[in-house]
Amino acid sequence: MMTGSKRCPRCDEAVLDGSPPHVCHKRGQGQGRPRTDPVTVPDDRTRRFDDTLGETISYRADTTAEGEDDDDPDQGGFPAVDDLLDTVLAQYRLEAVIGQGSMGRVYRGRHLDLFRPCAVKIMNPGLVARQPQIRERFWAEARAVANLVHPHVVTVHNLGGDRGYHFIEMEYVPGGVSLKERLVREGPFEPSRASSLVREVVLALGAAHASGLVHRDVKPSNVLLAATGQAKLADFGLVRHSSELERAGVPVAGTPTFMAPELFEGVPASHRSDIYAVGVMYYYLLSARLPYSSDQIGHLVQLHRHEPVPEIRRVAPHVPETISAILSRCLAKQPEERYESADELTMDLQSVIYLLRDTESLVRESVAGLDCFVQGSHDHYRILFQLSNERLQEVYLEVTPGKQGERVLSVFSVCGPAEPKHFEYALRLNANLAHGSLSIRNVNGQPMFVMTRTHPSSQIRAADVRATLLEIARRSDHVEQQLTDADLY
Repeated sequence: MMTGSKRCPRCDEAVLDGSPPHVCHKRGQGQGRPRTDPVTVPDDRTRRFDDTLGETISYRADTTAEGEDDDDPDQGGFPAVDDLLDTVLAQYRLEAVIGQGSMGRVYRGRHLDLFRPCAVKIMNPGLVARQPQIRERFWAEARAVANLVHPHVVTVHNLGGDRGYHFIEMEYVPGGVSLKERLVREGPFEPSRASSLVREVVLALGAAHASGLVHRDVKPSNVLLAATGQAKLADFGLVRHSSELERAGVPVAGTPTFMAPELFEGVPASHRSDIYAVGVMYYYLLSARLPYSSDQIGHLVQLHRHEPVPEIRRVAPHVPETISAILSRCLAKQPEERYESADELTMDLQSVIYLLRDTESLVRESVAGLDCFVQGSHDHYRILFQLSNERLQEVYLEVTPGKQGERVLSVFSVCGPAEPKHFEYALRLNANLAHGSLSIRNVNGQPMFVMTRTHPSSQIRAADVRATLLEIARRSDHVEQQLTDADLY
């Protein structure tokens, strides 16, 4: 949501609406503008950099918000006593205020005809009175997002007006805490969880970009965390179609701490500036710090434009190098050096998720519903399958370091003794195998034929592991029958 800004008449410092009282460094004993909302925690790894430029503004050289009347400091508009709460507006009963910003308020409501909960975003009537064109932008947001149906986007259902108020009906997200609120309350996210949430946001952005839309205000406070744990991208108040952004006259807007360097030079927002904002958000979720932070917008602009990307592992050593590489690419100064598309970024995030996933959860998910017995821990598991004809087959799953340092998942099963008389059969069988291979491995001091298949751990899904386990179990049992006519392994 947009907010305005003023300049202090003494020190000429930009002061954002809604921020704490400004302490002028040219007045009395004041030592400059105080930081906002300080948070003190015992572990320095979870210390949050205060974001004094963390609100959405329309960026110009004079930092004045788009359309703002500099002579009117009053940004109110709603009655001093809320005349909407516990009342009916159009076909909605408004039950509680669940969000508020300079553009308006969001109420939890209930649709009186459909009996469903909903979120009703009501535009600030004072803002509409001063800037009538804002209403059309409000409708444009609703229409743009209404055509964007995605599991990780807050759905828009309706728009309308009543009693002099203009509103958008949106999906109500149970839980509904923002990622920023969750981080401030509980500290940075574990890399696997942060990567999963960011991937869901990028999936939502991919759908928006495919529709020709640029969000322009991706940040943790605009992502809701549902009770189910899913991330949902919200607040499309600055969304524009890419064709519109290419025309002259569209103001550059966004949240300064999340804005790409080229935006401060007047370059139109693009899919790649959205990806830059994703990089800032990813860094913030992992470390509880912003990559670039300053109380002064001029200094912040210089940091975004010229300061190298801070190494995440210096403040969050537990973050793997693969994530550091993703951050470097998202936060590249030149747009063409960032990810070309949200889909490309999604693929790299998925690889990180697979890489960070613990083996036990992967195994449990892979064998869910199968007739088998699982034994083991960490990266070594033995799985006993019940096959047809009442035969059993042991299959082993291991995750080990590869030659290049990557993690490799191996699935194998013993087929029988590796006797020379069976070598020709093994060679013929290998020639016909589309997946996996028959090799000789020393098992308990004896050479044995082993059916094996390997996968890069960072690229495999539970469904792939399930298929491999079943394939190796059946093929190994078949070879065992051909070699020994027994059921020993």
